[in-house]
Amino acid sequence: MTTTVVRATSSPAFLALVPHLLECTPRESLVVVPFGRGRSLGAMRVDLPPAGDASTEDGVASTVIGMACKVARTDAVAIAVYTDDVLTGGAHAPHTGIVDAVRARADICGLRVVDALAVGADGWTSYLDPSAETRPLSEIQDAARPELAGDVSGDHLAAAGLPASSVADAERVEQLLIDVEHSLRRSRDRRRLSPARRAAAEAVAAEIADPPALFENVVTLPGEHVELSQLAALAFCLERPALRDVALMQWTGDLATGDAVFRAQTAFRGGESVPEDLARPMWGEGACPDPARLRIGLELCRRVASLVVRERRPGPLAACAWLAWATGRSTHAAAYAEAALEIDGRHGLSDIMRTMIDAGRLPEWVFERPTSPAGTGSSRGSRVP
Repeated sequence: MTTTVVRATSSPAFLALVPHLLECTPRESLVVVPFGRGRSLGAMRVDLPPAGDASTEDGVASTVIGMACKVARTDAVAIAVYTDDVLTGGAHAPHTGIVDAVRARADICGLRVVDALAVGADGWTSYLDPSAETRPLSEIQDAARPELAGDVSGDHLAAAGLPASSVADAERVEQLLIDVEHSLRRSRDRRRLSPARRAAAEAVAAEIADPPALFENVVTLPGEHVELSQLAALAFCLERPALRDVALMQWTGDLATGDAVFRAQTAFRGGESVPEDLARPMWGEGACPDPARLRIGLELCRRVASLVVRERRPGPLAACAWLAWATGRSTHAAAYAEAALEIDGRHGLSDIMRTMIDAGRLPEWVFERPTSPAGTGSSRGSRVP
């Protein structure tokens, strides 16, 4: 679920906005957009259930309307079905069963349905007007607002693909990880490293020595300024669950949060329990994080996953899954979790993420209405003596 706020206008204008609300152009999808006082409060996308499977359609309808009801100030919803089917040649648009189920559930919950539309291979039409004809897709394109920039041509799975990385960079990161592991273990192989490789490994080890400082540096630097050695250090940490969780919790908060979680993880190894207030964000509870920090963290973890060899990939992929989930992108989160589990079928966080996503669980904060264009704007903390 996303939280962009825009005004609803005509049906073609609404359909032109939906891809920008979702940051993609969905396929074979049901989209429900909650509204409050005529303004969109976000967008939710789920896969279309099998047509004619009434029990599944009712379950999906209950889930999406239940989520819409959790969004503060929701008083209405709009429905959009995206299908590869052709809309012409029949009296009824496809997937009327799921649309009827969503409308019925919305009525039970006291929500108005302001529009219910279908976008097919050859045009768009309305479910609310039985006599509506199929209209050309060009009407949607013509209604697009110029101020809404951004490439939304990819479907809902496209953004979950990992970025391209050069073979040279991937080989360099793997060499750094092997060398730093020898360096930290002070193994016999460490003494065989060339002076240049030893110095490079020691530089990565220095980054790893203070994980919260590393996590704050990489999330606050412009992406192009994050060095390969820092990405290697991040890869090292993301392979290790305790350090990975420090990164995730720090990116939901600030440097002070990271320090506190790091101390708690260290104490946990000595038999102490982790304070509940530090663990709550892991389950999507607590104050709304700064969306920008989460997105930057996600892009960093995507870069790391694209650079490391396959057997090192579950850690950063699990981090990607959690960060995508934390920003309300369950579809992407599921893709990352499944990719990790294909490599390691017993990977802990990935399995937890799959379970939560299958249960339809989202973080509490994704249902909060943003208080400013930048979200909540949670500030970064600093270390104090």
